[in-house]
Amino acid sequence: MAKNWKAPRIGSAFAACTILAAALFFLTFPHGKNADASSVPELLAALPPGAPSLVYVDLAAVRDSSFYQHRPNKGPLAVPNQEYSEFMRVTGFDFEKDLDRVVIASWPPASVKEKTRTMGIAEGRFDRAKIRSYAMQKAKVEQQQGHEVFLFASGTLSTSSMFFLDDHRIGFVTGPSIVPFFAARTGDSTADPARERAARLDGAAAFIISRVPPIPENAAAGSAQGAGTEQLLTLARSIQWITFAARPEGDNLRLSLEGECDNSADAHQLQSMLEVMRMFGRAGLESPKNKQSIDPATIAQLESLLSSAEVKQTDERVRILLELTPDIFKLSGPAKAQEPK
Repeated sequence: MAKNWKAPRIGSAFAACTILAAALFFLTFPHGKNADASSVPELLAALPPGAPSLVYVDLAAVRDSSFYQHRPNKGPLAVPNQEYSEFMRVTGFDFEKDLDRVVIASWPPASVKEKTRTMGIAEGRFDRAKIRSYAMQKAKVEQQQGHEVFLFASGTLSTSSMFFLDDHRIGFVTGPSIVPFFAARTGDSTADPARERAARLDGAAAFIISRVPPIPENAAAGSAQGAGTEQLLTLARSIQWITFAARPEGDNLRLSLEGECDNSADAHQLQSMLEVMRMFGRAGLESPKNKQSIDPATIAQLESLLSSAEVKQTDERVRILLELTPDIFKLSGPAKAQEPK
């Protein structure tokens, strides 16, 4: 049977939806009593090592969390796009209900002629027969590494690959080959900087870990430069890693944003700068203009967040800790203008 490469690309849509699911839930990703923290290293171990960027979201835990249950709008999430809508209709797969966990690893291109390499695993409940039947009509099929691989054209020169690892896990890779997916693994997290950082995130239901790409020396070229600009650029170049994680604390959600500098002096300077930014933020909320345009309850919530946020430095690391309560869902938009009497 001839394959229609101009048909909706369900492989690209599925991969996009797993990433989108991570983004949609990333602000509400604490986990509840049914979450299994051991699944994080297990999923990571199924991907090749060495990726400088990792994303993990436990959507099953999100659905069970009390924090998520406090959200005011409990309706279904909007379907991402028409391609996915067709996929959901034919296969019965609904990422909001059936997708449990997602882990994504990415590598930057080695040269300007190459593209970012991304691969990941989606874990959940899949009707394998229906998904295979649908994909057979939309993709080119090859046998690679002992797996049936569905190749979807995602552009003139781009291809994405999707394959079943088992009945509950689907792998996806950018590019026409899944050989990189099965690169040599190692259980030693210390040999993999991103995984070593993931191992510290005990109890986290979601995280993003990324090595910060180098800032070019001419980054400020063409703009007004001064001592302040140079100082900020020097500080920015010192930050080597960024880690963002969320962990449940009862009904609340504890967020952690950590930056790792290449020396403790820069880390101390970064901490001081963040404290100054907090001070300016609180001053901004007190301005008459904001008090007129923003609901008082919203201002109170934001002031509480700024006051309770912790900024800590430990050696080369600077961490912002923030605890969100269900009251965060009460934040509203601009205050309604008073009608003239």
